[in-house]
Amino acid sequence: MLELYHNNISVCAQKVRIALAEKGIPWVGHHLEFARGDQVTPQYLKINPRGLVPTLVHDGQIIIESTVIDEYIDEVFPEQPLKPSDPVERAHMRLWSKLCDEGLHTACASISFAAAFARQLAHGKTPEELEARLAAMPDPARRDRQRQIILHGFDVPFVREHVKLYDKAIGDMEATLSKSDWLAGSSFSLADISLIPYIERMNRLGLEGMWAKRQRVADWFERMMARPSFSAISDFDPVDYDDRVKEKENHWPKVKSIIES
Repeated sequence: MLELYHNNISVCAQKVRIALAEKGIPWVGHHLEFARGDQVTPQYLKINPRGLVPTLVHDGQIIIESTVIDEYIDEVFPEQPLKPSDPVERAHMRLWSKLCDEGLHTACASISFAAAFARQLAHGKTPEELEARLAAMPDPARRDRQRQIILHGFDVPFVREHVKLYDKAIGDMEATLSKSDWLAGSSFSLADISLIPYIERMNRLGLEGMWAKRQRVADWFERMMARPSFSAISDFDPVDYDDRVKEKENHWPKVKSIIES
């Protein structure tokens, strides 16, 4: 039995749901609402001490970290493999996963928080309630980043750096896709799965200008959205935080100016 502790719009949870969908594997979901702090309750911290999603529980065994979970799924359920058979392509796949884990994810969090989630988190809370909510976060660095973004939005220096990091990552995708249809070579793989949620997040935030002049990325994203497994994102409407702000707010001029600075 597979149980997945997840959040509807968590990019890391989306990575795992896509992998499960590609494999056609049934699972039981436990949705955690971030706005009310489900991920930092004592009960959940016993399962995942980092207070993050997703967490996979397979026949009682706990697996954490989305990149690790996706490789675990591919190894335990080898039908329809999601890792390239060629060792070089497999290495390239892992480099894309490493990019997400070691930079792009934090950049995505900063941009998402500045564009949408900071206001949603603070809405209806007194300063004391907001501080109590932040203080409950196990990761002090993440807590401090959120405090700064709540106060200063896109003007926080590290947010500006994260915008440029994101732009570079999409530029690297464009260069790679000039040589092959997929990010890790000759087949769809966990590399593509890793990046799909990060591109979709920018799309929902109205920042698709990042790839407006990068036709290969635009074409790749169209193909990813056409895959049945994209339902692992599109079928899950936001419950607490909502990243679908492109019809309500226009953050692109600000982000564009940061990229061009």
